[in-house]
Amino acid sequence: MSNPLPSLTAQAADQLLNGCAVCLRPSWSVLKASGPTIREYLQGQITQDIKKLTPATAIHSALLTPQGKAVSELYIVQGEGDELLLLTPATKAEATVARLRRFALGHQLRIGIVESLAICSLQGAHAHAPLPTFGLTEPDGGWLACSRNSSPESYAIVMPEQPRGYWVISNRAMISTFLSQQPEVEESAFEAMRIIRGFPDFGIEWDESMHPLNANLIEFDGVSFDKGCYVGQEITSRMHWRGGIKKKLYRVSLSSKPDHLPCKIHTTAAVGELRSAAIDHEDNCIGIALLPIETVATRANLQLENGATIQVIEPCHA
Repeated sequence: MSNPLPSLTAQAADQLLNGCAVCLRPSWSVLKASGPTIREYLQGQITQDIKKLTPATAIHSALLTPQGKAVSELYIVQGEGDELLLLTPATKAEATVARLRRFALGHQLRIGIVESLAICSLQGAHAHAPLPTFGLTEPDGGWLACSRNSSPESYAIVMPEQPRGYWVISNRAMISTFLSQQPEVEESAFEAMRIIRGFPDFGIEWDESMHPLNANLIEFDGVSFDKGCYVGQEITSRMHWRGGIKKKLYRVSLSSKPDHLPCKIHTTAAVGELRSAAIDHEDNCIGIALLPIETVATRANLQLENGATIQVIEPCHA
């Protein structure tokens, strides 16, 4: 392969099993949105029900075009006052701001990228241990449960739930100081953790070419089918209620490494695609693949063009 697969090193695995592995997540940006009608406005823009957002629980969502194509993936956190924090892939941050401003006629919307805030990931058996450094307590709850501190402005979000880890949003300088005092873990190791866990990212395992329901938006609690209208809702609802979800992202194991990524997955013909892969600390190759639900259900033999065989572990989920 021209680019080596991300690997979970023995050192990183030891930190996960016996301590806490920490890493800056520069691939994600923090936006802030506010205004007297910000919740009402977002209710008509995002796939998830904004009413599920509380100070103690963030929400996962997607932002769509009128044609139902994804603009970006979002995690939304209740901030101070009427402020909301929107976490989005850094490569889509400007497009997200532009998209939300586009339909804001009649709303006093303030939205922008907040360069002073950053995100770091805490993972491992003692992932909770550094939270007091930011004045944070361990969130009480499961997926996307939150805790917060007003001075300095900081938030902890359960991400993922199993094995339990956290994203911390805080002052960029404070995070940099904290990271400088921790054992170094390369971002490639965290990328390997993400893939091995089966946690797809927008812009990597799925993008504008896929409908979010094919990217397991339901399994990651990112869509409501009861909230009413929003941009892209008609196509999304039709796919759900009329059996239009034909493919999903699955966590898979491979007998050997792929020659390149992405690459086709075959039965007697090409049926799917391996979107990403990583090597764990025991030299196993784990990946995330887009596959037909029917093919997985029939337990068909799957392989890559180089002969590597594929075993489906489970659908990707929160």
